[in-house]
Amino acid sequence: MPNELTRPIIVPLTTVQADWTEVVSDVVRGVIASGSFWVSCYRKGRPSVHGSVTIRKSQEDPMAVDFIGNDGLEVARVTNYSFAITCEQLGINGSIVKGPKATKKIHDSSVTAMDISPGGALFVTGDEKGLIKVGDAKSGTTRRELIGHMAGIGTCRFFPSGQVVLSGSSDFQLRIWSVLDGSNPVTLQAHTKGITDSAVIDRGRNVLSSSRDGTIRLWECGSASVIRTLGNYNAAVNKIALGSVANDIRNWKNEEVDIDSREVATDDKIVCCALESGTFSAIDLRSKNEAFSMNSYRNTALYACTFDGRYAAVSGSAEGVIELYDIRNPSISTFAIQRNDAPIYDISFINNKSSILVAPGDGAAFQFALDSLPTMSSAAHEFVGFDVDPIYSIRTVDNGQLIYAVGRDGCLRRF
Repeated sequence: MPNELTRPIIVPLTTVQADWTEVVSDVVRGVIASGSFWVSCYRKGRPSVHGSVTIRKSQEDPMAVDFIGNDGLEVARVTNYSFAITCEQLGINGSIVKGPKATKKIHDSSVTAMDISPGGALFVTGDEKGLIKVGDAKSGTTRRELIGHMAGIGTCRFFPSGQVVLSGSSDFQLRIWSVLDGSNPVTLQAHTKGITDSAVIDRGRNVLSSSRDGTIRLWECGSASVIRTLGNYNAAVNKIALGSVANDIRNWKNEEVDIDSREVATDDKIVCCALESGTFSAIDLRSKNEAFSMNSYRNTALYACTFDGRYAAVSGSAEGVIELYDIRNPSISTFAIQRNDAPIYDISFINNKSSILVAPGDGAAFQFALDSLPTMSSAAHEFVGFDVDPIYSIRTVDNGQLIYAVGRDGCLRRF
């Protein structure tokens, strides 16, 4: 079904000198009396604004600094490592810019997948060479390396226990690992092209995987067997998002269907799919049928998607367009926004699903509130520190109190 949306809302963005927090640290520690860093603001189709922020010690609090905006930028301190910025010329109104609380080099190559364990204690990361690492999320210290994949990692996820990891690779394989001893008791093989994403259903007796072969496969982990092959699309499935569906919209729930005895907790689930063809679709795991399908804005390849488990699903495209869909009426997207042409690689709901967190290809992660639409003028939060390196995966802990992100530079950042 065609997308009737004519054009996305253009939203401005703010970029900041990547090492700006080091300038603040030097002033706080008294290494220098004052310092400055550059700030640039952009809005597609308009002239950009380039300015700077001066940092100096606060006269009121010796442990705090003052932020002073220059060249048409208004700034106000929030903490020593976050500030509000306003640029009237481009419609930026009080966006909160946050620097990383910690940055740790984890891999020597691009980190292509990442997850944080339930409770936030551990991280798991996978890189473009096939190496997986598990470590302490707070310190960034690696505890264990998981070696076995022969190509780049497309996905890695913790099971709800936090003691088991599911990984998928361009070597066509999914592997299940023990975090405790690094063993790989189960390997799942059936895909004919690289694995792009995965999802763990309930406690993990069943998992889902997506692939460049155009399929989503439902697995039973204990027997390492495929329960069902779903989708069979003529394009790569780049990302999937699993969620339970609200009972009041399950108009297909009364259908008589055969449930395989190996299935556990699939009855109320749908899986949303972002396809290389530009199609955004959802499959009902109970009936195994497609619940809906529609094209993205300009039929552009989709690299990211998420689902709030009730009515709202979101996709992110190769051209940087983010679209929100109401699955009660998915014939058109409810809204679309775009900051620039950088692809969207990951996206998720946070803050009790009232906001959306976005990981783009230009390294400028951001967050916006759903209630700011459709009159949104600028992002609520900007997360800076990637220095134009793509962000491939982003995760939250404690409903958005902590945010972790990884990308091409091999670092794990905590905001």
